[in-house]
Amino acid sequence: MRCSVLMSVYKNDNPDFLKIALESIYEKQTRKPDEIVVVFDGKLTPELYAVLDEFRENKEDIVFYYPQEVNQGLGQALRIGSEKCTGDYILRMDSDDISVPERFEKQLAYIEARPDIDVLGTDIAEFDVSPDEEMRLRVCPPKHNDIVHMGKKRNPMNHVSVCMKRSALEKCGGYETLLLLEDYYLWLKMIACGCKLENMNEALVYVRVGNGFDSKRSSKVRIAGWKELQKFMLKHKLINIAEAIVNMVYIVGFVYCPVGLKKVVYSKLLRK
Repeated sequence: MRCSVLMSVYKNDNPDFLKIALESIYEKQTRKPDEIVVVFDGKLTPELYAVLDEFRENKEDIVFYYPQEVNQGLGQALRIGSEKCTGDYILRMDSDDISVPERFEKQLAYIEARPDIDVLGTDIAEFDVSPDEEMRLRVCPPKHNDIVHMGKKRNPMNHVSVCMKRSALEKCGGYETLLLLEDYYLWLKMIACGCKLENMNEALVYVRVGNGFDSKRSSKVRIAGWKELQKFMLKHKLINIAEAIVNMVYIVGFVYCPVGLKKVVYSKLLRK
């Protein structure tokens, strides 16, 4: 099976983190991808271009760049990139995270043994400065029915960890922009159109959260995005009115609570 890695790079990304992320998806992988597709979401800095040029050297038949003149946001960047991918499977990666060396090998072997799975995610381990420190885990349910249940009120997949059938992505209409919730919306669309989702309970991606990760959860834009998610779930009978109201009360309270309290909620209630 052929697999493509899909990544988006933005001008505010850290060149040192990007270099580590790129190395983790090719040089250090035990099963190297057949194709790496990177969308430049608007113009980048000279330092980022230098890292990208160095990475592509001698891999021109594997690494493909798609520069965009203006920043359009993650949803649109991933839509552009996913339409350029030619692999049977698309593995997501962010520009500042780290895939463990066995990630692709393990996910592809899992999917090859279970061809009915359309999307396979994994747990993630979050760190502030270095993956050598004690990390907190975001664990997602392994089975489809539990993923659907969790999806009624929380994002049931770790976006940066997923391996998706390209055909399933096309079937549900692909990525769309939705106010910081593009991935959550994508899982709901896939569930609504009959795709099967599963998670491996093994942390195969190390996610950097020391760069404002918690404070990003304070964006008021998330409230509008959640309203759209509730409308979609109600339309497709994934939730009822009462559940939609509870979800909105939760997100409004969470967005407006202090960042310090968010850190406590994440570390004590939403992480292991």
